[in-house]
Amino acid sequence: MSKSRKKINVLFVAFVASIGGFLFGFDLSVIGAANLYLREQFNLTEAQFGFATASASIGCIFGPFLGSWLCDYIGRKKTMIFSSILLAVSAIFTAIANDMFIFNVFRIVGGVGIGLCSVASPMYIAEIAPARRRGSLGVMYQLAIILGSIIAPLVAYFLAKYLDGSVCWRWMFFSEMASIAIFVLFLFFLPKSPRWLAERGEYDQAFDILERIENTEHARIEMDAIKSSLSVETGKLSEIIQPGLRYALFIGIMLAFFNNWTGWSVMGGYIPMLFEMSGLEERAVSILQFAITYGFMGIMGIVSILIIDRVGRKPMWIVASFGMAIVTGLTGLVFHFQLSGIIVLLVLLLCAMPHGLALGPLPWLMMSEIFPTKIRAKAVAVTTAFLWVMIFTAAYLFPVLTRLSEKTIGSVAGVFWLFTLICIISALFGFKVLPETKGKTLEQISELLKRKK
Repeated sequence: MSKSRKKINVLFVAFVASIGGFLFGFDLSVIGAANLYLREQFNLTEAQFGFATASASIGCIFGPFLGSWLCDYIGRKKTMIFSSILLAVSAIFTAIANDMFIFNVFRIVGGVGIGLCSVASPMYIAEIAPARRRGSLGVMYQLAIILGSIIAPLVAYFLAKYLDGSVCWRWMFFSEMASIAIFVLFLFFLPKSPRWLAERGEYDQAFDILERIENTEHARIEMDAIKSSLSVETGKLSEIIQPGLRYALFIGIMLAFFNNWTGWSVMGGYIPMLFEMSGLEERAVSILQFAITYGFMGIMGIVSILIIDRVGRKPMWIVASFGMAIVTGLTGLVFHFQLSGIIVLLVLLLCAMPHGLALGPLPWLMMSEIFPTKIRAKAVAVTTAFLWVMIFTAAYLFPVLTRLSEKTIGSVAGVFWLFTLICIISALFGFKVLPETKGKTLEQISELLKRKK
């Protein structure tokens, strides 16, 4: 197999696995367009509105724990297939739900599917990608999330424009079935994870896959490192609280926290609502501007893919944290002084910029990089479950926090200034704690972090 053919092969593999991120983005963004119709149709209170927006995140919290067992037992690839089945069930039954109980139950079922995929997809990419390209290939998962977050409101825009409000939200959820079918079809063409095969003692098959990705020499070196690493690992969950791995666990948890509470992930599901609060009256247009903000983030995601393996994780994180601190501060001023029109779209576009560059993609990438092979599925499940707890609390509390801010200072600006403070802490975390994993194999990263206490 030629060198160019090998590159296409690994790019295709990462692309297919990243479709799981597309489903994640689509599923969690479509609620941002549909929840306005749900609130009116079912006369939801603020708490019910927040729960309907965040309910999928409950399933996402539990999904990683089921995912860690499935990833170890049936493999990363089959876990992604199973997650697709759950997402399909969710798409169908949320579309036909006639009360909020049924709606929320099947949003939670879909959340479990997303939770499974959020463990399996990035971990699969990290395990199969060559060290020198793992950053750019790993960031493809976040880019796919962004693309899903763009397509969902675009689909919703046309449905809202041409269908009655009582039914358009149903078609918004059902429209996810098209991408689910494509994902399942492509998954059958993927090889198994070489590190999962090696963990099960299938060294010849693992070596064959590594050789097809790079070349024989690299495959031998990497296979020796994998065997050496596996020989000293127990794979027990208790291993993650031992020195070294405990440090890696702390990094993973903090990345999960900052991924959500630096601003964008909290406000992402409510952007149409923010546009309406700023005075934009036409709902379909607010949904379209929702898509534009994610489109801008997609551009930043492409920039991240192009530079991450050259610049490194640590510098990108620090710059993005400081950048987000500045733009959330500005966004707070815009809402506090009740500015309207294009300025609202501009500040929300600016919020998308540092998130798309680093605060969004790096946690998903690095949580799959920092743990040893035998414990990786379990440890990634813990950090990913914590990430989903943060997503749920963020989505659930945002309406409450905006109302509290309005009562306290007369505007929603207080929420954005809270994000500013968290972003400053995130930058300090980048300076003092975050390791640089650029260009290192997964085994080298594990050894580096094991020396930490």
